[in-house]
Amino acid sequence: ARFVEMFGDPVANDKGWKTKPLLDMGKCKNGMNFHYDDSGVEISCLGVGDFKDLSVIDNTKKLSIVSLNEMPSEEYLLKDGDIVFVRSNGNKDLVGRSLAIYPGNLPTTFSGFCIRYRIHDDEITVPYLLRVLKMESMRKKMAGRGANIQNLNQQILGTLVIPVPPIELQNQFVDFVRAIDKSK
Repeated sequence: ARFVEMFGDPVANDKGWKTKPLLDMGKCKNGMNFHYDDSGVEISCLGVGDFKDLSVIDNTKKLSIVSLNEMPSEEYLLKDGDIVFVRSNGNKDLVGRSLAIYPGNLPTTFSGFCIRYRIHDDEITVPYLLRVLKMESMRKKMAGRGANIQNLNQQILGTLVIPVPPIELQNQFVDFVRAIDKSK
């Protein structure tokens, strides 16, 4: 409710904020596919089953461990503030879900059923963008005409246009969210 009071609906953009295409503000990368006979390097891995109803994962030690033949390249390692989407899943309700992840110094990768989005624009904050992406109107936009998203891909993410309110207002929302989280 507070988000809508501050920013309005992100698809309707009824407050008239300037907008930017999602992919102009960051880059996507599809996750890794693993082979069961790989061994040698063990690493934490974010999979579809970890999303549940979470918005943030800040302890990747709790994630499952996968074995790989070698450490994944940098582009397959998650960084603090990355947003990860469920790309495909047997349960259509899960497709399009998103969360922010903060692995700290623990090497953490992500499965091939996920897409990682990494912001490279200082006009947008992770908590604000994550809330926009979780809004029902934005999820419907991702789904297109259908009620559910069958598969999410980078082309669909490329169609999303995000309202970009002043950073000060986004930071007020970040402070509001932190205050609520502390009171829990």
